[in-house]
Amino acid sequence: MINLLLSTELKNLWREKLITWVVVISCACAIIAFFSGFNHSQQQHQVIQQAKIEQAMALNKAAEGLEERLLKTKDIKWWQDQYDLRGQAFYLMVNYASKPPLPTSPIATGQSDILPYFFKMLVKEKQNIIHQYDYQHPLKLMLGQFDLSFVIIYILPLLIIAVCFNALSQERQQGQLRLMLLQGANIKTLINMQILLRASLVVGPFLIISIFLLVTLQIGISLSQIGSYILIVISYTVFWLAISVWVISKGRTVANNAAKLMTIWLMLVIVLPAAINTSINQLYPTPSRLHYLDELRHSADEAKKASEKTLAAFFQDHPELANQNKPADFALKKIASINAIEKSMTHLDQVFEQAKNTQQTFADNFKFLSPATLVQAQLVSLAGNDLLRHHAFMKNVERHHSELQVFFSREIAKANENNDFSPCSGCSANATLKDLSTVPQFDSKFKTQTINLWSILALFILSLSIWLYSQKQIVRIAQPQQSGVLV
Repeated sequence: MINLLLSTELKNLWREKLITWVVVISCACAIIAFFSGFNHSQQQHQVIQQAKIEQAMALNKAAEGLEERLLKTKDIKWWQDQYDLRGQAFYLMVNYASKPPLPTSPIATGQSDILPYFFKMLVKEKQNIIHQYDYQHPLKLMLGQFDLSFVIIYILPLLIIAVCFNALSQERQQGQLRLMLLQGANIKTLINMQILLRASLVVGPFLIISIFLLVTLQIGISLSQIGSYILIVISYTVFWLAISVWVISKGRTVANNAAKLMTIWLMLVIVLPAAINTSINQLYPTPSRLHYLDELRHSADEAKKASEKTLAAFFQDHPELANQNKPADFALKKIASINAIEKSMTHLDQVFEQAKNTQQTFADNFKFLSPATLVQAQLVSLAGNDLLRHHAFMKNVERHHSELQVFFSREIAKANENNDFSPCSGCSANATLKDLSTVPQFDSKFKTQTINLWSILALFILSLSIWLYSQKQIVRIAQPQQSGVLV
């Protein structure tokens, strides 16, 4: 009986040209969305790779030219000398901190198209390096690039609605349901078979194509990541199937089913996330970036005015760098000024950090109100473009900046003590940085967030509950049909 129902359903769907277009749209969306995300991740790969090549070339060039530099006797400007600690620290250093995309990055762009993923590091105020963007919560740019997550969250539910809204209702209106029930068909089996078959024609091609492209073009992607991707897509699909069955179980007309499903889609996918987003903006606004920049300039001016006091405070924190018999070099004074500016900005940095954490917590707590926000969060985490991974990257950038500052402070103090910067009157400075490989390098290993299986499980439980409730309701549609036949 089930085989007969399946063959009949397939014939009916084949007669309707709409289902053909739906399958074509599903396949086209999978291809276009993948390559949109793939091209974005490839651009990031190329930029990061170019940065690595530039950094390696700088090291090789310095190693090859060291002998020539040591033989030079003419005057060399320190800010143009790659073998001078001061020139490297403030102007010439080729030292990058980067966040490479994961193999799953084409799945969801997230905010990776606006947040920085690499920095050229120099010894200057960290505020001028790491605070080049405004803090955003995960829902701020939910309508991002046309990637796989966009198709999954917005387009797949619409396609599922387009093929499922008239399931069973069409048979009722055309009088076919009575004949099917007379032949021994079970109404629960019929609706479930119709819904699952139609949904598989939408989601199946999308999953097959997207997984094939991910496995083929993304080197290093693991089976667990592919499994997580499939699990997220299926859980979201099952939710919309359960909603479709619930609406159909009411026994209304085809037009009524379509209107209800579209309204539910608008509320859960568009209106509710927008309401959460607006609430975050109103309840926990981001501090003024202009005020931050104004405070940064004011702190820089104050540090310059009180340079001696600033240097004394720096030596108090770093007594190992102080030399009672020789005045500090201007480069060490500059680093002391940078250090003082960073300290004076600590309170504002904490305000921004608090705003970021509060918005993140609010978004995490209320993402369960909509399956769209819940699934979007899981897809972005799987892609490695979530804010938690970005914040871990930024923490490593700050740590690397501190390491560079400590390294150059220590080496500049030693060089100044040895008179390397002024070996004699009118002489060029000695080569104080002969091996550039001794400069600290960025550690690109930082925490990567995995998907939250409990969130997916919660969505499955919700979908199953709606489905089971609908199964009880769907029986009522068959009762009038059966009563009519018996009479």
